[in-house]
Amino acid sequence: MRVLRFALLFIVLMATDARAQNAQLAPISMPLPFPAGSSIFQWDYQCIPQKVCGFTGLGMDRLSLKSATVVLANIKIGNLDIPTYFVWGTLTDGNSVVAMEQNQFSSKFSAINMRLVAAGSPGL
Repeated sequence: MRVLRFALLFIVLMATDARAQNAQLAPISMPLPFPAGSSIFQWDYQCIPQKVCGFTGLGMDRLSLKSATVVLANIKIGNLDIPTYFVWGTLTDGNSVVAMEQNQFSSKFSAINMRLVAAGSPGL
């Protein structure tokens, strides 16, 4: 029974991920906060209607968000690749918030009452 539950959860997560990867990614504002040509991946989240939404981690602890975009960029400095997370959010009043995290060993986040609407490489 446990294997069946795991298989069902896997199928649901794969279907959700596939749908998000086909959606249009939110634009990243210029100038880019990372060097051009960096290896990047982006996740876009939207607040579930009629809910109080929030985002914690990656340098940001905010409630009352309408949307959030997370970008992971591998920034090359000399021979080092430094994974860096950039987060942009829009509050319910329309104001913007931003954050950045470079600690590769403690990079965790939670999206509260938010759903993943797009994910993929923006091809910058």
